Amino acid sequence: MSEGYVYVDFGAVRIQQYLTRTPGLRGHRAASNSLARATADAAIQEVVEGLAEVNPEAGKADGVVSLRFPMEAGDEREGRVRRLQDLVFAHLRKALPGAEFHSIWGAGESYLAVHARILQPKVRHGQVRHDLPPAAEFPLAVPCRMCHTDPAVGVEPLPDGSQMLCLDCSMRNVTRRQTVADDRSPEGRLLRGIGLAPAPDEFTDLAALGSKASGRNHLATVAVDGNAFGVFFKALADEGSRDEELRTAKTEISCALSDATRAALETATLELPLTVEREQLCVVPHVVGGDDVLVSLPADQAWWFTLTFLEEFGRLVREATAEVLDKLNKLRAGQPGLPELEPPTASAGVVFAHVRHPLNLLAESAGQRLSEAKRVFGGRQASVQWLDLTADGPEAPAHLPLALSVLRSEGRGQTPAAVALSRLVKVPASHRARLTEALRGGGPLTAAAIADRVGHLDAIRPFIPPSPRHDQPPAAGIGLGAALGLARWWPCA
Repeated sequence: MSEGYVYVDFGAVRIQQYLTRTPGLRGHRAASNSLARATADAAIQEVVEGLAEVNPEAGKADGVVSLRFPMEAGDEREGRVRRLQDLVFAHLRKALPGAEFHSIWGAGESYLAVHARILQPKVRHGQVRHDLPPAAEFPLAVPCRMCHTDPAVGVEPLPDGSQMLCLDCSMRNVTRRQTVADDRSPEGRLLRGIGLAPAPDEFTDLAALGSKASGRNHLATVAVDGNAFGVFFKALADEGSRDEELRTAKTEISCALSDATRAALETATLELPLTVEREQLCVVPHVVGGDDVLVSLPADQAWWFTLTFLEEFGRLVREATAEVLDKLNKLRAGQPGLPELEPPTASAGVVFAHVRHPLNLLAESAGQRLSEAKRVFGGRQASVQWLDLTADGPEAPAHLPLALSVLRSEGRGQTPAAVALSRLVKVPASHRARLTEALRGGGPLTAAAIADRVGHLDAIRPFIPPSPRHDQPPAAGIGLGAALGLARWWPCA
């Protein structure tokens, strides 16, 4: 009789960097589609038939596979796990030649407990089995002309002429029809969910959807990740060992949180002013899995999208976890040293750049901004950090991240900071650039003096500390430097 299960998880390592390693949008779409097809339940079940089943206790996330088999007495677990890993790695390698994968496993009565107590610690300590792309056998081989990462293996036709491509880029070199048609991919699922015309074929065409004032040559890259999900699920695992109802709630909640991510993406996309105007998909999702999201969209739409996503995601998660959180907090109330749990939220990193800037570098920078936002707020509330590469360069921004509550109130409401930013946007861009230089050279008082001379003092007053000693925060809760940076792409917010 089974006493539990052996759980075997697989994941793509640094998936965002892998998907964005080619410069063109077509290659990103093709890689996303291949990842979705390769990790689909039906495809994996066919590969491991007889050895394991797709784990129904795990949530859904792009690039992640979770399997399980009964923990029978006398069963040679390690040998069976090894055979499973060999089969799945071979399947994934064939579909995604240039990706890196890893696998971990553990045994127990429930996936929730095994994941919290065995699998996550193994990942933290590097106790995983890796599967790496094959190394180049001939170091002087011609590099791939698309990704410049792996050696080329053959010549293939491209829209701008034939080029020598590696195995992975050859997989990505498919027609537009093939890349959009697969509704298992992030973009395909989003299109199916909202029913709009497809997004443009190229990044330049996507940027051109922006307003005339935006220059129509800049994109925003937005990375989103959940806050405090690990704390929440660890508490659920700890208390679930004593409460059957909580133990069985994990699967339902995992699915609900995954659904919240996709629903928030749909809402944020549909409510974009540009979407309403064009009735076309204006957001290209690269990664959508669990609570992890990476998208590209026209730069002047980024703030509306990001704030709407974070707000909607938080609302849906609060609804999905309310009952379980209430029960968890009641059980934890009598235990010393355990703080009350809050509903998980999400934070975002936003990077603005010229359309020609490599997406792999943008994804890396957006991830860094996301980490800054989570670190400053300790993952305790929804927050956002941003960087404008064109205006400020590639270094870490001087301004601190902001809490979502500073920029957006519940129900899409306007905060004092948002009202003040909308007023600041009306100051001509040339004057805002002059104020930025004055602020850098002489501080807020110098900038205020210049603004007063040209009649814009009222527009910047909410962002200037009321005391010359700067020992009190500005009325808007945002410093002038951060506000001037926000205003560059604020029109749609």
